[in-house]
Parts: sequence; C-alpha cells; structure tokens
Amino acid sequence: MITDPALPECRCPHDCGGRPELRYQLRPGYPAPEPGTPQPEPPEHPYAPGKRGELVYDTLNGRVGAFMDRSRNRVYLRPERGGTEWDVDGKWLVELP
Repeated sequence: MITDPALPECRCPHDCGGRPELRYQLRPGYPAPEPGTPQPEPPEHPYAPGKRGELVYDTLNGRVGAFMDRSRNRVYLRPERGGTEWDVDGKWLVELP
C-alpha cells in the first residue's frame, strides 16, 4: 500500500480507513460479517433471480439489492438507488415479499 503523509486520512462518516483522493479503501464498501464471527445459517429456500434489475434480499449482508448478473454461484447485486456493486453466493438470497 502506498502512503503519502501529505494526504489527509479519510474522515468520511463510513470510516472506510482509506484515502479518498487516491480511491484507496481498506474495508469493503458494503456491510459484511467481521472475520472470525459465526455466520448466520443460509435460508432454507434460496431464491434465484431471473431478470436484471429484480430486487432481492441478501440475508448475509442484510440489505436489498438489484440483481445485475450471475457467474456460477456468485450473484452480483447493486444498491436499489445505485452505488457500488457487490457479490454474494446465491444461497444467501431470498425473494422480497
């Protein structure tokens, strides 16, 4: 990692730990379980979205996302109102009521 003392540390409300001017980020841009903490059980009946833009609930990260694409067992989601895309194993998705 490159560090430059002339650049200020990140002071964003998300406390990303990076240097925004260089687009460095030390933590993921979405909530994720802390390493070493037990993960919740995956849902009994996972949901497989079919259409791009379809809203689904990611039970692992606890957020709603719009389905963008799939690659094997990874599903790519984007926040409902736009933002940074994230990927999750398809076994963690459930259909929105």
